[in-house]
Order: sequence, then C-alpha cells, then structure tokens
Amino acid sequence: MLLQMRFISLFYSMSRPLAILLIIAFNSIPVFGVAFYHWQPFEAFWFFWMETLVMALFNSIRIIFSQGQPAGAVNTGQRMVYNVGKGIKYLLMRIGIFLFYSIFIITFIGFVANNSTDKSNVLTTLLLKNKFFNLGLLISICSQAYYLIVHFFRDGTFFTASPDSYAALFDSRQIVIHVAVVLGALGSMFLMKNTSYSNYSSVFIISLLCICKCLAELLSYKPADANAVNAG
Repeated sequence: MLLQMRFISLFYSMSRPLAILLIIAFNSIPVFGVAFYHWQPFEAFWFFWMETLVMALFNSIRIIFSQGQPAGAVNTGQRMVYNVGKGIKYLLMRIGIFLFYSIFIITFIGFVANNSTDKSNVLTTLLLKNKFFNLGLLISICSQAYYLIVHFFRDGTFFTASPDSYAALFDSRQIVIHVAVVLGALGSMFLMKNTSYSNYSSVFIISLLCICKCLAELLSYKPADANAVNAG
C-alpha cells in the first residue's frame, strides 16, 4: 500500500507540469490555425464553443457516475447510484446555452463582423469540412476521454466526487467569451482600424481569445489529489 501511494504521488507530481503544458499547447491551436490555415475569428470562437459542448458531454457522464461518498470513505463494492436524471438535465440545459450563444457567434462573428469577402469558411467549418478544425476537435475529445478514464474512473475520483461539483451551468468559459468578444471587437475597431496594422485584426482577436482562455484554465486548474486511491 505504501509503495502504491508513493507511485501515485510521483505520477501526479509529474502529471501536473505536463497538464499545464498541455493546456498551453492546446490553447495554441487557434494561433496555428490563423498562422498556417488562414483562420478567421469565427473559426477560433467556434472551436472554443464546440470544445465547451464536448466538455459538457463528458461532465454529464461524471454527474451520472459520481457517488458523492465522504472523503476517506472506502469503496467496498456496494451498489452504485446512477444520477441519470441529473446528468441528462444538465446536458440538455448546456445544449440550450450552447445553441443560444451559437446564434450570436455564427451571425455576428461569422457574417456581420467578418471582413473577409469570402465567407464560405463559415459553412465549411460548420459542416465539419475544415480538416485542421476537425483535428483540433478530435484532440479535444481524446483529451477529455483521457481525463475521464484516468482522472475520474481509474483513480477512484468518481467514488467521492459530488454530482453537483460538475453541474455548474455558467462558468469561466462564458466569462472568457464575453471578455474576448468585447475587448477583441473594441481593440480591432479603435486600435487597428485605418492603420497599417488593420490586416492583423484577426490575429489580435484570436490571440486575445487564446490568452484569456488559457489564463482562465490555468487559474482554475486543480491537480488531482495524490491521496485518492480506489480501494475497490
């Protein structure tokens, strides 16, 4: 048991800097998109918002399987309680929020505020024909699946986790998208309009979104408890 605890402690001490590095690297995907794949702000915001939907799906799974046992309780193999109703309710509400903000992102950022003469990229991205966008989305799904399997089921977190800890309808991601839209729009309008830097307005907006999102995730990142052991 002592050897097991030391191994788990070593694993989490190594995984924390790796997780931080992955957060920074993953938030750099839109920057690569604008640099090498001619992304406009719409692709970056839509990627961010689709990632939110992916996270909501995996959080609904966590809600369903969270047992809410007291910290330090031992998993003796007793019958599990499945919070199916709460998980489905959370997912449906998050889908509603997703659709509500999607109207704004597609209409305003995709078409109204899009300075590009060719707006076909909006439909290409929405119809999942943008290969780099699809790759980023696939990475997001795989990373969420990894954290669900390793840092929820395998390490026994599900046994003491409370369903309510994953059921927040409004979180830092909504704040990030508001801040990025407002500051990005104002910045590109007043700082870059009619200047020699006007062609870089897309880079400015996307970079601002990535920085805000990265900072929010780093500040909210909580390394898993190294003492959490599945005693089952």
